[in-house]
Amino acid sequence: MKSPVALHLVDVLRDFGVNAVFGVPGGAISPFFDALLERPDVRIVTTKHEANAAFLAIGYAMATGRPGVVVTTAGPGITNALTGIASAYYEGVPVVHIAGEVARSAFGRGALQEGSPAGLDAVSMMRRVTKMSVLLSHPGPAASVLHKALNTAFSGRRGPVFVTLPLDVATERMAPQPLAGLERTAYEIDEDSTRRALELLERASRPLILAGSGTRDMASRRALRRLAEHVGSPVCVTTKGKGVFPEDHPLYLGVTGFGGHDSVGQYLEAGVDVLLVIGSGLNDFSTNAWSPLLRASRAFLQIDIDDAQLGKNYAIDLGLVGPADRVITHMLEHREESRVPTVTAAHPSLALQPIRPSKLGKLTTMDVVMTMNEVCPKDAVFTADMGEHLGVVLHYLRVREHGDFLTCLGFGSMGSGINSAIGYQLGAPHRRTFAVCGDGGFLMNGSELATAVQHHAATTFVVINDSRLNMVHHGHMGLFGRTPNFSTPLVDFAALARAMGAEGHVIETREELAAALDVRREGPVVLDVRIDPDVRLMGNQRVAALKQFKAGDDQ
Repeated sequence: MKSPVALHLVDVLRDFGVNAVFGVPGGAISPFFDALLERPDVRIVTTKHEANAAFLAIGYAMATGRPGVVVTTAGPGITNALTGIASAYYEGVPVVHIAGEVARSAFGRGALQEGSPAGLDAVSMMRRVTKMSVLLSHPGPAASVLHKALNTAFSGRRGPVFVTLPLDVATERMAPQPLAGLERTAYEIDEDSTRRALELLERASRPLILAGSGTRDMASRRALRRLAEHVGSPVCVTTKGKGVFPEDHPLYLGVTGFGGHDSVGQYLEAGVDVLLVIGSGLNDFSTNAWSPLLRASRAFLQIDIDDAQLGKNYAIDLGLVGPADRVITHMLEHREESRVPTVTAAHPSLALQPIRPSKLGKLTTMDVVMTMNEVCPKDAVFTADMGEHLGVVLHYLRVREHGDFLTCLGFGSMGSGINSAIGYQLGAPHRRTFAVCGDGGFLMNGSELATAVQHHAATTFVVINDSRLNMVHHGHMGLFGRTPNFSTPLVDFAALARAMGAEGHVIETREELAAALDVRREGPVVLDVRIDPDVRLMGNQRVAALKQFKAGDDQ
């Protein structure tokens, strides 16, 4: 039986395990949405904005290991989604963006929302933030091309792909063309190099392992822990890598970079002889603006699935290309089972900044996070959005062995943490997901609360409400000694939540917060937490990073 090309594409997605798609409908993509009705096992999650659809898809992909699928119309549907797709690109998350397009007969004729090569040229525009960007110009190979795009999203360093579907191609009827097989990047792990890397770590007296988000998958986390325990090396993590190593483990040293811990700096200042970096490109946010402390007297080793990251920001003595779990597993094949770690130098315990009370008697962001540590379950999933609260979350939040933590710091888009939490919750409904965000981010992207209500996503939104864009307020003061007025009217987010059909509570004490966090609900809840905006994490690495680029400053 012949069926529309759009239905063939839906079936390709189903073969890859997709059971949910996220997006906003429109005329150019309507045949695809119609085809989805033929496959009711694929949930249609209609979001309120296309960028938010991409953030939901990111959370879904990270929760399930399946591709996150974004479906939008042409023109503004594509440009609106661009920020979220760019975030997926920088985070290395396999997201597939399928966008509608005008019929091929209308190419170059100025049709409404035309994105053909003769118009907006959406394929070229998206090529910069995807691993593959393609126009399905003919019905015959359409399903095969989408199959290739999905394989590309999962090959090597994972990332998003973009496919645009003209109306007339989508509706063309064809006989089925069964596809089978998976295409993946193959890695040949060099045995001599892995043996040398392990020997260097085993003989080190002051080793350090720095783990990034490239170790986020469970296989890499387990391998990382085995390596650290075998060598006896302390482990620190980047901002994006928070959560990849249990933060209640005795070898955990803390976060390096923005929101980081003095225990990491103390260990680095005392000297490191062998430093192993795994799954991080070592950007400015993760290194306190490329701090010279990140050095090693004997050997700087780096493991990454993307060989372009090796030596990108720091000179290395040995680079190992491949997935973190596979490289570490090959390293450990050379170990002696009976070996006792020979590390002689003690490492400092995780050092947290003292918590200062509010002079106004109000809650502080530190109070909020410490209460979450006490009340939230050990396997909780946390997301953090962009804002002043982020540094506090990175510093004080404890992510335990079976927990998870997500923050999209590759691109740093406001709203990413709010909506990736919803996507994660939909992908893993048995987990409790907590999104920590600011009032500015919620005003910008909180409309997806209605999506969470509709789909019974039981996410808890902890809105740090200080009635201003607090990070930029303090940032301007730190850089220029003055600031524009970045305040906003005091918004009752609890009332806003109730208007959308969610549960909402205004929180002003730790007791109120603990009680609200402790209850497991069937749907989303918004906790509007009123805090003192002037009690902050001491030190501001973000301002320090920006100052180095400020013209006229002494170097």
